[in-house]
Amino acid sequence: MVEILRDKPSGINMEGEFLTTASMVSVLPQDSNLPCIHFFTGTPHPERSVFKPFIFVPNISQLLDTSSPTFELEDSVKEKLQFNIKPDRRHPLYQKHQQALEILDNKMV
Repeated sequence: MVEILRDKPSGINMEGEFLTTASMVSVLPQDSNLPCIHFFTGTPHPERSVFKPFIFVPNISQLLDTSSPTFELEDSVKEKLQFNIKPDRRHPLYQKHQQALEILDNKMV
């Protein structure tokens, strides 16, 4: 399904006036004891996007690697600059997405 959603010649992955803005693939198991898995790009250009897995189940606890960084109102970094360079506060999943995008770009060249 991912390969089909990335296909431009078929017209499924559209450019121009009717741009594909995101893509999604879902795995819906016949066994009701297994969770469904949904893969979203959340970004345009499925041929260059990473399909990220999401599983929605009740009573799930938040994973630290999927939480955006938060800072206290009285964050000491705001009061006094402690770094010679700006710290990298990009979300870990965003960083991994950027790495995967570089790999995809290199394969297309």
